[in-house]
Amino acid sequence: MSDPQAISNHFMKSPPEAWEDTFRTNVTGAFYMSMAFLPLLAKGREVTPGYTSSVVNVTSISGFMKGSSSGQFAYASSKAAFQHMSRMLATTFASTKVRVNIIAPGIFPSEMTAGDSGEDNKSTLDMEMSNPAGRTGHDSDMAASILFLAGPGGLFYNEQTLFPDGGNTLVQPAVK
Repeated sequence: MSDPQAISNHFMKSPPEAWEDTFRTNVTGAFYMSMAFLPLLAKGREVTPGYTSSVVNVTSISGFMKGSSSGQFAYASSKAAFQHMSRMLATTFASTKVRVNIIAPGIFPSEMTAGDSGEDNKSTLDMEMSNPAGRTGHDSDMAASILFLAGPGGLFYNEQTLFPDGGNTLVQPAVK
């Protein structure tokens, strides 16, 4: 679509409530959850010497990409806000010795990307991927990222972002 009026008309159909709901879920909810758990997380580091508790926030690669995220402006903007809020939480929590890190996954099979899921609550995607890995993400890719950041291997990480995206950020076309 290249007609300015057509683009404007299309996106003006999005009700403000949709933006509010998206930000309430992806930003506001995560903020209050992090604040509510902070005292408990701070106590967790006292239980195991040498260990520091961690908040691991899952944002999305959509919050980092410059494109329109397939027209999902509210979603991508909320994930960018979530990313920045997570960095602010890391700074704020630093003196409590609670770490905050971020996982920004690429395309994984989910109800959001596939449209539905089976009786096993698993979704499948039948699509050709242009990332260097040549595939979508697997459960094990996400699990490895979370276990790394929350476990002993991630103790030296704070305010960092992992991109389990199969190299998708490497191959995104330049914005013209």
